[in-house]
Amino acid sequence: MDLDDPLKPDLVHDLTGPVRVMADALDGLAVGLCLFDDQDRCLLWNRTFLRFFPEHEGHVHVGESYRDNLRRFYGVRLASDERGQLDRFVAEGLQRHRAQHRPFAFEHRGRCLWVSSLPMPGIGRVRMWREEGGVQLSGSAGTSGIAGLDSQALLDHMPDGVMITSPDQRIVWVNEPFLAMYGLRERQAAIGSTFEQVFRAAWSATAREGERAMFDEGVAILGENLHFTGAPFELPLPDARWSRVIGERSAGGTCFFAHVDITLLKRQQQQLLMANWRTWESDTLLRQKSTMLEAALERMEQGIIMVNPQGVVEVCNKRVVELLDLPPELMASRPAFREVQAIQLAQRVARGMPPGLAAQPQAIPFDQPYRYERQQPDGRVIEVYSVPMDGGGAVLTYTDITDRRRSEERIRYLARHDGLTSLVNREVFLEHMAGAALAASHGGEGFAVHYIDIDNFKPINDRYGHAAGDKVLVTAARRMREVIGPGDVLARIGGDEFALLQHGTNAPSAARSLAERMLLALGQPMEVDTQTLSVKASVGIALSTGVGDDPDELIRRADSAMYLAKARGAGGVCLFGALGGWTGEGADSSPM
Repeated sequence: MDLDDPLKPDLVHDLTGPVRVMADALDGLAVGLCLFDDQDRCLLWNRTFLRFFPEHEGHVHVGESYRDNLRRFYGVRLASDERGQLDRFVAEGLQRHRAQHRPFAFEHRGRCLWVSSLPMPGIGRVRMWREEGGVQLSGSAGTSGIAGLDSQALLDHMPDGVMITSPDQRIVWVNEPFLAMYGLRERQAAIGSTFEQVFRAAWSATAREGERAMFDEGVAILGENLHFTGAPFELPLPDARWSRVIGERSAGGTCFFAHVDITLLKRQQQQLLMANWRTWESDTLLRQKSTMLEAALERMEQGIIMVNPQGVVEVCNKRVVELLDLPPELMASRPAFREVQAIQLAQRVARGMPPGLAAQPQAIPFDQPYRYERQQPDGRVIEVYSVPMDGGGAVLTYTDITDRRRSEERIRYLARHDGLTSLVNREVFLEHMAGAALAASHGGEGFAVHYIDIDNFKPINDRYGHAAGDKVLVTAARRMREVIGPGDVLARIGGDEFALLQHGTNAPSAARSLAERMLLALGQPMEVDTQTLSVKASVGIALSTGVGDDPDELIRRADSAMYLAKARGAGGVCLFGALGGWTGEGADSSPM
């Protein structure tokens, strides 16, 4: 966000989303909050802020300068003989806001308030106030008391764990409940680490024998969920504890995570499951099951199988028969669970099963929890989760997660490809370049990097509209793909700029030949809606040296060569020489 421009509501919402969650939570703790951007303009505030400072009610607004906020604040505080010093008080207050690193206390409208000012990476600065009951301060508006309260003490009073991470997923701050939840003695033990490192350390420090399966499940859950911020997920912790984690990401990449202890809820769920099992373990009670329970089992989205200590299937619902393509008559006969496993193995669904279970289906590990995913013959992905029961046996659930996996694959695809042209993006292009450079440094084939820029693209957008411009970019990408080699990598770098990794050559003639073929293809008339457009492009080329090539440097060279080609006239090719010189089409080499 360009902070010199007027604030845009949608952009402000993206930046302050995680802080809004915190602001609402702090209202419940009677803590006031007001967030400012890097130019000291107000972005958001909570209800407690207005309760502490009623003079702002109906006046404070998004984009208001903190200087104006201070003028209104001091307007109700200063005595008549102090009003001539208003500008001084405002200037000092603004300076404290920008440089404050420790809390201080002051009296306002009969309340003793502690105020902290904290930097918010990627946004600006947040101020928080809490009331100190029973303490009265005296002095003029400029007088303040100082105490050794930690600058994040207000968040330490929240009942749930709080974790803030930087765009590279490194922890920048946690509160006291987070430290207790994950067995950390001090904040410094977490800062700079990833959450996965903290999670692994918590298990290595306190995990007991027999809990390995739960640890492995937690690592798998982290791997699936940390890259998709916003969806809550649950993590197993040592000593049969559980946490529920939900995160919010700002536009700048900073993430705010809340960690809630749900151990009691999990234990209640387990007790409920065990209570149901004790109801079902007697044949007499099984015959007396209510119609409501049977209906609930039949309408469950999950397939469920309950196996008794002897390995016999006591209960199964219709959904599990459908999901696993099992014979209904067999499941109605209360078969041994190993018969069900044998059918699954005969259908060749062993892929994804734990190795021991796939090799010996009779050795079913009902004495410990396990979870895995497997693919059915029809391509569906089924998640299997087994929970042991007191006295033996287990409850197994089967969930069709095909759509979820496809959505995750789609998200991963969109994260690595351009949404308009379906070409790979800059990040993926740099990965391919790094691989090519490494191979070349070990004696592999050389390569060339092409930087392509559509000439005079802005007038097309201005004259025919952005929809027409988008069609030109899609057509240009398709035409270049048709010209390049099968192993070459074409990427959209941004706007009307593309990049090409040409494998198998470091010869100027071969690189120039491919660039000219692309320009010839691009120069063919394009039919866009009712218009016939003629498009030219400029191409800059950089060749690999085979000795420690840096992908960013090669792109910079190709980009520089492209600008020289553009300066010499639309539709040209320019080569960046191995010794820092330039060669352009139809021109002799000339040093820069």
